[in-house]
Amino acid sequence: MDGARDVIVGLGSNIGSREALLRAAVDLLAATPGVAVRARSDLYETAPVGPPQARYLNAAVRLRSALDPEALLDALLSIERTLGRERRVRWGARTLDLDVLWIDGVAHRSPTLTVPHAELARREFALRPLVALCPDARDPRDGAPLARALDAVERDPTLRARPFAEAFSRDDVEHTADEGFVTRAADRADLLAAATEAMGALVVDPASVVALRAVPVSIVLDADATDDERVFAWLSEVLYHLDAGRLALRRAVVLDDGEAVRGVLFGEHLDESRHAMRSALKAVTWHALEVGAQPDGSWRAQVVVDV
Repeated sequence: MDGARDVIVGLGSNIGSREALLRAAVDLLAATPGVAVRARSDLYETAPVGPPQARYLNAAVRLRSALDPEALLDALLSIERTLGRERRVRWGARTLDLDVLWIDGVAHRSPTLTVPHAELARREFALRPLVALCPDARDPRDGAPLARALDAVERDPTLRARPFAEAFSRDDVEHTADEGFVTRAADRADLLAAATEAMGALVVDPASVVALRAVPVSIVLDADATDDERVFAWLSEVLYHLDAGRLALRRAVVLDDGEAVRGVLFGEHLDESRHAMRSALKAVTWHALEVGAQPDGSWRAQVVVDV
């Protein structure tokens, strides 16, 4: 890409399937014209800044971008909207937050965008992944190494890091003529996203799919619905879209995990000549269904599907 520069974009989420939302954001960034994703940082669970709210999952990605700063901002805002961002309260909770943290050699200031990010020097959750991705990054205004700013920033004693994998963990389950899987996630919303992607992977290899379509999905549950009932109802609705909608699934996100569960499926129209087909699924079953929180606080689901 002519005129391309290294860019670090920060990602954050504290509503819905946080890890799935960050992963979907990376997919949508990679599909943006003029942008190439080069690397992603670890995931950092951090304390919130601003009003009382849930903890955040943060990360950063290193891009090569030929877009000017304002055009890149427009692309990030479009991705936020696609992934359910609603701007109501300054520094409030959000499904997704994308920030231009740093552009190599560029200092930019406008009514809508400041680069480097105006709060960068005060935020460990932004500086730490930035320096991990680009250890030699310097402030374009004075040439100071950003690693020095990280050394000086106030530390968050609750910050926890873990790998930012390409996909949720998944193990296949052998069960007579049926197929199944076991998947795990950090919380219940991400477990719904993980189970959705695991079921989609039984039909089509997700590596052969591009996130070109966004299909909204929602269900309404009884107030006293169990976790088993939640997963069964959600996956049954998802399977309808995979089958009747002929959707080859790449990613799934959950925007709201209350009595009304809302999410978005990302993929493209199923094309047997192009997609790596695996199985045709008939129905989600109750047989051997197991869903629940684990002793370490994570969540696990075992699902068997009729083929």
